[in-house]
Amino acid sequence: MRAYLRRRRPLLFALLILLAAGTAALGALTYAAKKEPPFYAAANQPGDWDTLERSGKFLTRVMDLQNDIRARDEWGDTFSADDINAFFIENMGPKGRLAESLPKGFHSPRVAIQGDRLFLGVKYREGFWSTVVWLELKVWLVKDQTNVAAVEVCNLKAGGLPFGSQTLLDKIGDVARESSIDVTWYRHGGNPVGLFKFFAKQPRPTSQVLTLETKDGKLVIAGRSFLDAR
Repeated sequence: MRAYLRRRRPLLFALLILLAAGTAALGALTYAAKKEPPFYAAANQPGDWDTLERSGKFLTRVMDLQNDIRARDEWGDTFSADDINAFFIENMGPKGRLAESLPKGFHSPRVAIQGDRLFLGVKYREGFWSTVVWLELKVWLVKDQTNVAAVEVCNLKAGGLPFGSQTLLDKIGDVARESSIDVTWYRHGGNPVGLFKFFAKQPRPTSQVLTLETKDGKLVIAGRSFLDAR
C-alpha cells in the first residue's frame, strides 16, 4: 500500500499544484474583472441635494437645447462631466426611473472627460459578480461631411479585462437609430470607429452641427439651423 502511495505521490502533487494554480488564476481573473477603473470610482458619488439640483438643471438645459435647435438660427451649450454624472446618479441607478432604458442588468453609468478622450462606464449586475464595462472614446466631426461625427473606441474592458466589442457596438447603434442617428461601423488601426450621422431621418436636414468636442472636462456642442428652409 505504501509503495502504491509512493508511486502515486508525484501525480497527486501535480494535481494539487494544478488545482492551486487554477484557483489562483480564477482569483486573479475575478479580481481583474471586478476592478473599477479610477474614473468610475471617482465619479461614483452618492446622491445628495446638490446632485438632485444639478440633475434637474441638466435636464432643463438639454430640453432647452432641443428647443433652440428647432427655433433659433444658432444654438449650443457646454455640459460638464459632473453635470452629466449628477443626472445619471439621480435617474439611472439600479432603481432609477430611467434604468430600464439601459440593456437588462446594466445600471449606474458614469462619464469622465480627460483631454480629448471621453470615458464611459456602466455597471453590470450587483453584488459579488458585478463588474464595470467601460469604454475610452475619441470623438470628432468628420471634415467635408455634414452632420457626421466619428467615434473611435480606443479601449473597451470589463473591469481590467478586455471585453468583446461587437454586441455592445450593435446595441449602441440600435439606441442611436432610435434617436434619428444612422451609424456605420468600420475598423481603423485595429480600433472600431463609428460614423454617426445626425438628423438622418430628415431628407433635407435643416440643422447643422458645427462643433462637437470634448475638452477640459466638458462636452461642447453647437450648430446652426436654417429656419427659412422650413
